[in-house]
Amino acid sequence: MKAKKLLLLSLLFIAETLSAQNYQVPVSEQDEPMMQGKFQPTWESLANYKIPEWFRNVKFGIWAHWGPQCVEGSGDWMARSLYMENSPEYRHHIANYGHPSEFGFKDIIPLWKAEKWDPDKLVAFYKKIGAQYFFALGNHHDNMDLWDSKYQPWNSVNMGPKKDILKGWERAARKHGLYFGVSLQTMPGVGMRLPKDTILKVLKKVFRMMGN
Repeated sequence: MKAKKLLLLSLLFIAETLSAQNYQVPVSEQDEPMMQGKFQPTWESLANYKIPEWFRNVKFGIWAHWGPQCVEGSGDWMARSLYMENSPEYRHHIANYGHPSEFGFKDIIPLWKAEKWDPDKLVAFYKKIGAQYFFALGNHHDNMDLWDSKYQPWNSVNMGPKKDILKGWERAARKHGLYFGVSLQTMPGVGMRLPKDTILKVLKKVFRMMGN
C-alpha cells in the first residue's frame, strides 16, 4: 500500500508539472546539461518504474520541507499567493513587509540565512527517534534551487544562505546511515491548479498502471 502511494504521489507531481502550463519555459543546458536517465516523460516509460526494495522494508522517514518560503511563515505557496490580492498570504505580506510590487519574493530570499541550520545535529536526532530514511526539499514551486545549480542563478549558493543546502543534508544522511532522497516540486509559477477532469484522467492512468 505504501509503495502504491509513493508511485501515485510521484506521478501526480509529474503530471502537475507537465500540465500546469501550455508553453515551455526555456532552460539553458550550456553550463549544466540535463542528465540522461532511463525514463522518458511518457506513461509507457513511467509504467516500468519499480519501487526501490529498501522502501518496501523501512517503516518511518522524515521529510524536511524547508526553504525560503518559510521566512514569512504564511504558507508553503506564499511566493505565489503573496501576489494574489486579498489572499491571507497577501494580507500577511502587506502587514509585515509592504506591497509586493515594492518588496516581493526576490526580497524575501536574502532574509533566509539558515545561520542556525545544523544538518548533522538534526539528522542525528531524526535517526535517534527511529527514522530510517530522510528526504529534503530540492526545489519548491518558487523555482529556487537549494543546491549549486548552474542552469540558473536562483539558488541557495548564490543568494539567501549562500550554502549548498542539499549537499549539507546529503552528507548528514550518509554519515548517519539513512537513505537519502530529494523532492523536486518545481513548475512554472502560475496556473498550478489542475482542472478536476485532468486530475481524474491522471488518477485513472495511475491506477491502471498499478493493476487496479
